[in-house]
Amino acid sequence: MTRFRLGINTCFAVKRWPLPEDWARIVREELRLDLVQHSFDLVDLSAPRAEVTAQAAAVRTACRRHRLVLHSTFTGLAAYSGNLLMHPDPGFRRRGRETYRRMIDFTAELGAGSTGGHVGALSVADWRDPDRRTWRWDELRGSLAELAAYARTRGLTSLMVENLAAAREPATMADLRSLLTPGDARAVPIRLCLDVGHQCVPGSSGEDRDPYAWLRELGTSAPVVQLQQSDGLGDHHWPFTPRHNEMGVIDADRVLATLVSSGAEDVALVLEVIPAFEADDDEVLDDLRWSATYWRDALARSVRG
Repeated sequence: MTRFRLGINTCFAVKRWPLPEDWARIVREELRLDLVQHSFDLVDLSAPRAEVTAQAAAVRTACRRHRLVLHSTFTGLAAYSGNLLMHPDPGFRRRGRETYRRMIDFTAELGAGSTGGHVGALSVADWRDPDRRTWRWDELRGSLAELAAYARTRGLTSLMVENLAAAREPATMADLRSLLTPGDARAVPIRLCLDVGHQCVPGSSGEDRDPYAWLRELGTSAPVVQLQQSDGLGDHHWPFTPRHNEMGVIDADRVLATLVSSGAEDVALVLEVIPAFEADDDEVLDDLRWSATYWRDALARSVRG
């Protein structure tokens, strides 16, 4: 039987509720959720070491006060704007690995089990050169193996790679399968964080374009499924409101049924709603409430069924 846990990525709080006490209260009291995936958009890893430690302590304290489970940490929009582990310049790639090590350290300080997300993007020049594209991909796998070994020393249980929405990033089922590893005594496993709104890659077709095919084929490899409403044409990160649900292709009942049929055993369903920065703050909260209720109701139906 599949075990589902419903939570939220704290990306909703960026520039609005940056203090842990504020977003933690919203998650528990407004959204009635108890599981959190913390976005690195709310963390300053470049601060002096003592200040980074203080940031981790503030997150732990707020989550403890509001009875929240810190499930994992995740790259945000800031990291997504970079090439990270596949940058064409070796110095940038080295610093990308250093950034990931700092992410692992921070996650360990939080007591969360996993970190990851966006791991890299090829430049246009590398993408268009078959040999360079192969070299970069092989180096990416080597970098992830190195980081998985480091994560083992820091007490984590896994690293996550995310399926993304551009062809120059890990974006197809074949891409992601080539990056996943089972782990061993030396290194943690590399698992999939499956975003149901990223199947909009230009030039893709067939099952790579179908979020339900991803859930069916890779559900057992994805301990985290990120939830956004999408029309399948763009990476919108819409909320699950009646208006957006009419436009979107993500149906909660179908998502849950597909994951059950895939054989998935334990899945964290993580809302990843990213409101526009110019959106009204009260409307943002309303949209988040709608989204949490929509998925909570679907989970209740799945139990009854």
